[in-house]
Amino acid sequence: MIITRNKLITTADIEDRAVTRAKLEYPTEDVSFAYLNAIGKVQSPVVGNNIFIGGDILMTIDSFSDKAIEAHPIITSSRIVALMGRFADVSNNYYVAIDTSASTEDVTLNKAVDGTRTQIGSEAVDLGDNYYTILKLSCSGSSLEVYREDMTTPKISVTDTDLSSGTWGGLTMQNKLVYSYPEVIYLRAVSTSLPRPLAVLEVPVTGEGYEEDPIRPQLPQDLRDPKELGLNLNKPQINLKSVTWGAIDYKGGNTMLIAIYKHGADYLDPKRFEDVLAIAKNKWKVPSNVQEAEEIWKELKKANPDMIAGKHTVAYHLLGDENIEPCSVADFYHGNMIEDNKIKGVPEWELRRTLLRWKDRLEKARINSELKDNHLKKLNECLKR
Repeated sequence: MIITRNKLITTADIEDRAVTRAKLEYPTEDVSFAYLNAIGKVQSPVVGNNIFIGGDILMTIDSFSDKAIEAHPIITSSRIVALMGRFADVSNNYYVAIDTSASTEDVTLNKAVDGTRTQIGSEAVDLGDNYYTILKLSCSGSSLEVYREDMTTPKISVTDTDLSSGTWGGLTMQNKLVYSYPEVIYLRAVSTSLPRPLAVLEVPVTGEGYEEDPIRPQLPQDLRDPKELGLNLNKPQINLKSVTWGAIDYKGGNTMLIAIYKHGADYLDPKRFEDVLAIAKNKWKVPSNVQEAEEIWKELKKANPDMIAGKHTVAYHLLGDENIEPCSVADFYHGNMIEDNKIKGVPEWELRRTLLRWKDRLEKARINSELKDNHLKKLNECLKR
């Protein structure tokens, strides 16, 4: 303890002001895990007997909110959990799974919340074993995207508000080689381009919420032997009715709001979208502007009262307009920092750098001045925290 003329300075004050290694800034974008490992910013956590068993896990030591994790090359095989984001523990995280034994949904985006597992997005594709690809998981605010091969346009787009921060990493081995060295795992900046969906639907769900039977939409199926269709795929069945879809802030219950997308395997039934529309409890046309998106958000909120995602987050999901994304992210940070204090473990310098980047994006966005000013106030309030 030190007594100065004006203030009593305690040991805790001195320690808090000390420039420790943990407080030093370091690269967190476009940086390999090999480099992060060399400076002591990567760990291999012990996760016990769970979905990650049988693999070597490399995770960041620090937590992040907005970030992307990319790996290449990935060599596909059965039962891989490939990339993880906002990982708090084994019961709370987002993860991309590849399962080449699945019927035309080999790539899925999933969440674990308090141990309950939910599939929140799926790509209608059959990859086959020993297929080399690049994979990326990106989270910006409440928007989650999965990229495969094409690192510009996501294959899966999802809105989810359950997890706001956590560590990031990938599974290096499981059953077969997935990727063998940390040099091929990269921490990236978030990506911002979204495709527009074909429609928004409310559909029934199935599943018990555990690893082998996650909660998921109950969608139409037309299962066939791929050999009968002349397809060289090493799997027992494919689903000609499979569609690519992403959930809109699923919070439990007997139905799920999903957006469906046009892309998928080229051999799929062209009438599969009609079959999905036929089972929908409710359905909405995709909006063409922000005003229409806000009206649809009101209807979605009425159909799903537990939905937390705000109107600008849903508008960004449905329109894919990068000018709206900073508004969505400003809402995310204001809600998780000012209202609920949910963002944990993110270094102060990283959080400030992220907020300033979104403030710059918002200032350049082509939106009306009132909308821009309202969201700038939210980001400025977060910066003062």
